[in-house]
Amino acid sequence: MSYYSPSNCDRLPDHTASLCDEVEYGRIRSAGFILLDHTFDPTLTADWQYGVIHKKIIVIPETNGDSPKATPVMAPAYGLRPESVIGYEFTAHYSDPAFLSNCEFYKAAVGNMNYRFFYRTSSHVFITDVPCSITPNRDIKNDLTSEIVWEVDVKWLSKSFACGVPTPAGVFDTDILNHLPPADGGGGGSIPGGGGGGGAPTG
Repeated sequence: MSYYSPSNCDRLPDHTASLCDEVEYGRIRSAGFILLDHTFDPTLTADWQYGVIHKKIIVIPETNGDSPKATPVMAPAYGLRPESVIGYEFTAHYSDPAFLSNCEFYKAAVGNMNYRFFYRTSSHVFITDVPCSITPNRDIKNDLTSEIVWEVDVKWLSKSFACGVPTPAGVFDTDILNHLPPADGGGGGSIPGGGGGGGAPTG
């Protein structure tokens, strides 16, 4: 990615000080990946379902994870000017409990840079604007009652934070996902469950 240059010319947009602003709560409750060249309206359930059916969007409906504070990337100081933020290094970590059925999926995800990442919090979905790296792993403990899950680290570099869009109805409902009709003839992708075509929604 190319970082943007610091500017002293741009004005900030209005800051909203609303007493009625809803509180957003944490935990990456769902996650997934979108092919880089796929564009759609992330506020519309039908657009999400089209992407899933045609293998352009991969939805992992039930996860447990977090995205820690991003690390600023700084430009050098010049003259009397202090250092300037020119971008951020972002990371996210999620656990996927569907272990046995997704071995091929996560094997194919290693080194695959054809997707952007998205995640869901309490009421909004956040979509990255750049490709991400996907690093799956698993921890098999010496414990007869421990659950083996996929532990996935996702990283991306961007100049800005994703702004969330309200979660469309049904998009992350496992029962609905399992009963979507098959595509009439969508292309395949480099990640099983990925697909041909893919993209850059807003968010």
